[in-house]
Amino acid sequence: MAAARQLAAVQPHARIVLIEANRAAEGASARNSGFLVDATLNEGTGTAADIETFKQKYRLNLAAIAEVKAQVERFGIDCDWDGAGKLYAARHPRYGEKLDRFAALLGELGMEHEVLGADALAARTGTAFYTMAVWTKTSVLLQPAKLARGLLDALPPAVDLFEGSPILAWASDTGGYRLTTPEGTLRARNVIMAVNGFMPELGIERNRSFALLLTASLSRPLTQAEYLRLGAPAPYGVLSADAMGATVRLTRDRRLLVRNTCEVPRDLSLDAEALAQRHRSNGRALAARFPTLDPAILTHHWSGIVSLSLNGHHVFGRLGEGLFVAGCYNANGIGTANLLGREIANLAAGQDSDLISLIKARSRPRALPPQPLLGWGARLRLMRDAWRGRSEQ
Repeated sequence: MAAARQLAAVQPHARIVLIEANRAAEGASARNSGFLVDATLNEGTGTAADIETFKQKYRLNLAAIAEVKAQVERFGIDCDWDGAGKLYAARHPRYGEKLDRFAALLGELGMEHEVLGADALAARTGTAFYTMAVWTKTSVLLQPAKLARGLLDALPPAVDLFEGSPILAWASDTGGYRLTTPEGTLRARNVIMAVNGFMPELGIERNRSFALLLTASLSRPLTQAEYLRLGAPAPYGVLSADAMGATVRLTRDRRLLVRNTCEVPRDLSLDAEALAQRHRSNGRALAARFPTLDPAILTHHWSGIVSLSLNGHHVFGRLGEGLFVAGCYNANGIGTANLLGREIANLAAGQDSDLISLIKARSRPRALPPQPLLGWGARLRLMRDAWRGRSEQ
């Protein structure tokens, strides 16, 4: 949607077609934990090169937040925008050194943050589960479905949207590309592939990015009595100091969201029983943090994929004559997808941008081992990390 919107702005006389296999604004873009991330915990705490990488990523993240904010304000999208920041939190003391190094780096670089201890965290979150956190204050929380649908409603009239139109095959054609769907064939001079975790399914950069499957659960609105038992906290978002730890949010309408599963998918779907198993894991995470609440309050659950690379880089650029790609947002799709979508459209249209060079510097994903070695290795790594991070789940 971001690419189509920008193309309509810079090439107002072009015919622009947006093709969606299912329904637009119904996938992982709308079903996620709703974080617009600023500074990330797992980079920048080592060498000078690490710190430079951290600064590059931070600059891109702030640009992504600014891009989303500009669209929200431009189109008047009500998406529960909350500039309250995010918490990187931990329960086990062994994460204290990691969080201390992160806070020290933020301080050296002049990034707005605060370190919170157990008492302050309990008052802020309504749970005594956590012992320490770093609050990064330029992150944003929002309701992702409201954002995605607001952006869908704001698509320019010049963009033709075809939903329920999976691409069954695509190939080079005279002067462009031919794309085949169940309902017909489309020919285009220029194509932008913006399918994120589904890139390998289309044969794009299959040795540079891989998908992880996450499952989240959302509660019904808390009753007034339940909310008061938690201390009536303001809305917040917690990311774990451990990569395999649980994500927790209290939303503006007093719902609790818990994401406590991460796995390498054997295929890109789950049946009802498999989804229920992941839902039970989220219920255990809820009970560990909020023992006064019944896990049965979790009434909605869903799964979606994120696209990652080994070194945290994106996939972005020109693959061939008239063929462009943007994806691999490393679990920061709300912001990064909007920014890279805008900039891949600029690149495809021959428009200069001061961010394209920075994005390209962060778009060199490290090569992956071939399948099935990649799947085996990733599953073993996740099993090891899950064991090490069990205190945070």
